[in-house]
Amino acid sequence: MRFYVPEWDDAVDAHYDFEHDELSSVNRSERELSYIWDIFEYDTTPIDGVLISREQVETTTRKSDRLRRHGVYDDPILAIPDWLPTISDCGAWGYKSLPFPPYDNTEMLDFYETLDVSVGVTIDHLVLGSGKDKGRLYLDERAFTDGFSKSDIPDWITDVVDLMVDEWPTEWPSYVDEYEPSIRTRESISPFTRADFEGEVDTVLSTLASDSRAVYRSDDASFRYDLTLDNAEEMYEQYQAGDYSFRLMVAIQGWDPSSYVEALESVLSIGYDYVGIGGVAGSPIHDVRKIVKSVGKSVKDFEREHTCRIDTHVFGFAKTEGFDAVGRSGMTSFDSASMLRSAWTGGDNYRLTNDERYDAIRVRYPSSRDSLHESVEKSLRGRELLVALRAYDARRSISAAVDTWCETAATIIPETREYLREHRHEDQYDQSLLQDIEEAFRDDFEYARELQASFSDALRGKLVKLLRKDSPEDPVPFAEYDELLNTAATAFSDFPRIPALIEDTEPTPLERIWTAVEDYATWIGDDDLLEDYRRTLTNRPWESCECPICSEHGIEVCIFRGNDRNRRRGFHNTRRFYDEFTDAIPKILVAVQGSAGLSRYDTIEDYLRNEEPEFWEAVHDLPVAEIGVFDAAGVREWWTETGQTVSFAPTRMRENLQKQANRYQHLFLVTPDGDVDDEIGQAVAASNCELQTFSNSTDLRREVLEACGEDYVVGDDFVPHVPQVDPTDGLNILVVDQCSGSKEFPDGAPVFDAEETLEYSREELLERDNVPEIAARDLYTGRQQKYVREAVRTLRDDGHDVSRYFISAGFGLVSETELLPPYEVTFSSMNVGEIRHRSSELNIRPDLEAVLKQGDYDVVFFTLGSDYYTSIDIDSLVRDVPADQIGVVFNRDLVNDQYDNIVSVGARTEDAKNHGTIVVGLKGVYLKNFARRVGTVDSLDPDLVETLCREVVDGPTQAALEQY
Repeated sequence: MRFYVPEWDDAVDAHYDFEHDELSSVNRSERELSYIWDIFEYDTTPIDGVLISREQVETTTRKSDRLRRHGVYDDPILAIPDWLPTISDCGAWGYKSLPFPPYDNTEMLDFYETLDVSVGVTIDHLVLGSGKDKGRLYLDERAFTDGFSKSDIPDWITDVVDLMVDEWPTEWPSYVDEYEPSIRTRESISPFTRADFEGEVDTVLSTLASDSRAVYRSDDASFRYDLTLDNAEEMYEQYQAGDYSFRLMVAIQGWDPSSYVEALESVLSIGYDYVGIGGVAGSPIHDVRKIVKSVGKSVKDFEREHTCRIDTHVFGFAKTEGFDAVGRSGMTSFDSASMLRSAWTGGDNYRLTNDERYDAIRVRYPSSRDSLHESVEKSLRGRELLVALRAYDARRSISAAVDTWCETAATIIPETREYLREHRHEDQYDQSLLQDIEEAFRDDFEYARELQASFSDALRGKLVKLLRKDSPEDPVPFAEYDELLNTAATAFSDFPRIPALIEDTEPTPLERIWTAVEDYATWIGDDDLLEDYRRTLTNRPWESCECPICSEHGIEVCIFRGNDRNRRRGFHNTRRFYDEFTDAIPKILVAVQGSAGLSRYDTIEDYLRNEEPEFWEAVHDLPVAEIGVFDAAGVREWWTETGQTVSFAPTRMRENLQKQANRYQHLFLVTPDGDVDDEIGQAVAASNCELQTFSNSTDLRREVLEACGEDYVVGDDFVPHVPQVDPTDGLNILVVDQCSGSKEFPDGAPVFDAEETLEYSREELLERDNVPEIAARDLYTGRQQKYVREAVRTLRDDGHDVSRYFISAGFGLVSETELLPPYEVTFSSMNVGEIRHRSSELNIRPDLEAVLKQGDYDVVFFTLGSDYYTSIDIDSLVRDVPADQIGVVFNRDLVNDQYDNIVSVGARTEDAKNHGTIVVGLKGVYLKNFARRVGTVDSLDPDLVETLCREVVDGPTQAALEQY
């Protein structure tokens, strides 16, 4: 799969001065900007492409004109490398509150061609739902005035209609005439008045329906859905009739899996071979899984029916917990800026892995609302802390580093005063010469950078402002300079602070820097972050990352302060995300060696269908990003044109294959004899890419699926499917049970509480006097545990292997035979935060993941209550149940439609009544039912497991089972 990052002006100053928090140039146009592709090398750049929305291109006229003039690859600022593909779309989120997209199809095709992007996307309109009871009402924001604002619209209208107010374009595209001619015919915009919204709701809406300032729809979802499909059809016709250099992707919208599948079938019938799933950005992971899985299945059905290939893209979605969905559903690409944005939005903004994140330490700039004294004091405190943090990073004396800084800072005010007396009337400060006074001061005065870094940008800015109006003919009284400098000197009189603060602390670097950070955070108002800060300082995560950003800048990446640190941390986060992404979904390149016949065909696909049909049959539906033909140009993708010339020059072939292999983990090649030139093999190996060659395409397919991961080789193909398990020779079953409040142990025995079971190990507690050793299965005597024990005994008696574990709120994950001391701890008495914290302390989730990974189970039962599900985050943990195994949960409808191998069995009060028990014991009853009845079937799937558990009669009826 390919990962695209949206282009949102995410650039940093290439030569930023971290020491003084100073930009390389006062003039923005003179700065060298670095994007993520500039900071990393070709083979380590953590993206595979760039998404460029028209909405972002047109944020400023200057940017729009520049990109239209140069294109995205030749633009002197953006300068996207030519090896990075680009996708451009309309930016539908930007106009979601308008009644229509503000562009037409011809205009967008021309826009994509002008920008010279690789892929252009059809015009879609986000499906936001149909609105409230009476639908959705769009109003032109320009028609509101101070005399009548949006808040003046009566509640009885906004209660029944979803109101969308936005500034409408000056002129709508011509296609709008077909739907709402009234909004294109207005000559001027008259303001709304109270009278426009008086009367019965239906009357008001009827009147507004023909108003040039309003659009009303009773079913807006259907309109947006149909408009998106209409655009797809029209743009395809125009694209086919034109001569465009980019590939066309179709965007589809929907509101549930079936509506997305219906839209997919519609656009596939038109002829599209690249489909983008829109509208899922920000949606819950379980909804995205269901949509992506449904679309993926339909795509694979279509590919296999027509022996064709359809690429698919997921817009605005990139979560590590969703890799299973986008990977196994065969998605080709996806995009997201979430890991980049996470660097400056909220906590846990420095990422090592999805599960290991840290909070960057906030060292704040002064506010524009601060007085000069407050600005100087904030700058001094911040500068002192930065010096201390850098000393901690370098493992140098914090006190010595601060003292050295303070000695330098003490000279700044006197040096500034002397410099200004001597130079303030020189030519470089002559405003009439149209010079940049700030830049002149920064470049000419030796201590100008330290003046800003220690004493604030506010002070330096005020001094520069005086310099601008100061002249020999009309001199500014020097007392005005003195007043500013004296304010700074007064604030500095309290420094240094840190050496005295840390003098009496423990003589460890951590405790000393912690004292400094704690003091600063408390003073600035960030004391609620102290626990997170201590974890960051203790673990020093920047030392665990080898990316060029962390290697070069060290602790600066873990300091929350300004664009040039925060965006670099975002680039780092993207790198770490990309590492997890490529681990979960290996990057695979598949190709067949071309022949001279390439020149006889227009496209690579035509060539493959006609000259390499066996290869095409074997690979056209594989879940990999790139499939094609290789020659001297390297691997050319299946959908591209063949070009005018074909060459098989060995040197060029070797160089281009090596370059492409640098960004892949696996390269699979089919050649006539199943081999390649030794030099090509050595070149690919030097790229740390595994090369495998074949003469047989069937063998290649099998090995590609093996490389994708174990889930991809289940059954006959990799498409998610319902697992079928044969129980006749005995099942391998895992039961994950929970501890119970009811426990059996000798009277008078010591009973340990929550703190003791965390502070001491199970073994340490058992060694104490008079502490009995009790097997877990004997300790827990709750109703459910009793029933589960009976079910396990029945299953074992019938020849099945059963492993039973308990999630213990006292000791974590324990097997049924492990010896425990008496204790009284339960998750039922804790809130969600406490449960998660204690679970982490007890290592429950990782231990359970290890059990799932090590055992080759046929069926896994999670007989747990809601609090215990929380302790393992069951909704994500079920992903660890392999696709060929059946997982059984209870009352977790959320996961039912997301995974083909997971079934959620209802276990609520009404169900308990049907089974003559209470809810507390129902899951145990279900397991007993399964144990007694599983021997009556010869094939087991998730739905049948549910039937065996829930059937009220003594045995499963023929009617219940005949479908199996």
